[in-house]
Amino acid sequence: MADIAAIYHDYFDVAVDRTTERLIHDSRGMYGSLTHDELRPRVVVGLKELLRDLSEQDPHYFGDFWARISHDRARQGYRIDDMQLAVTIAEKVAREIFIEQITDPDERLAAVEHLMEIVTQARVALSEAFINASEEVIHEQAAIVEELSSPIIPIYEGIVVLTLVGSVDSRRASQIMEGLLSGITENQASVVIIDITGVPVIDTGVANYLLQAARAARLLGAQVMLVGIGPEIAQTIVQLGIDLRDITTSANLQAGLEYALDTLGLEIVPRRR
Repeated sequence: MADIAAIYHDYFDVAVDRTTERLIHDSRGMYGSLTHDELRPRVVVGLKELLRDLSEQDPHYFGDFWARISHDRARQGYRIDDMQLAVTIAEKVAREIFIEQITDPDERLAAVEHLMEIVTQARVALSEAFINASEEVIHEQAAIVEELSSPIIPIYEGIVVLTLVGSVDSRRASQIMEGLLSGITENQASVVIIDITGVPVIDTGVANYLLQAARAARLLGAQVMLVGIGPEIAQTIVQLGIDLRDITTSANLQAGLEYALDTLGLEIVPRRR
């Protein structure tokens, strides 16, 4: 059988140049924006891993390389298309070299089959790494959004505000509860103002979450106020028969803050000039 690794090694520079040129020409993404001199060193690194696999019974170097690249590119916001294109072009160029240089049909077929095994493994590794990295990014972004949509803000000594934005489901309610209790403890809060101005819908489920939050806060020695109840939400609360008697309510954050200051024996007065 022909030594396909030796053949590819002898024509390595040819493979690098062909792959680089075609990738620049065919790519509509990041590779297409690079010059030949910028892209060629990157191609060299990848094709060296392909060369290593050509002499392996159980190839994995090329796949490992693309798994690393794919993971990093996904986290940087790139699409998977260009990476799949690079693998395809590398495979086509290697196949051309084997067809050109190996005269025996059986040996040529064996070389192409081994090449396909390497490339198939690389595609699988690339896709899995990209999907995993994309899921990581999605989870991280979701966590950031959740944190931003329910921040605990210290307003004054003993007073914190929890601003809720968006829909509240059971999973998010649990996270809000944990954040609220941690915020009370960390800030030694006596009054917690929950602002629901940005919550589009109040139903029995959301109301129960708020009541649970109020009870849990009281166990930590804090009083809970609910502000930002608009006309539509007020009407919904009445129609559903939701009992919020355990929670002090105010129309807006300003009124809630005034109540909280009064509860602590404080007030805001104009500064003397």
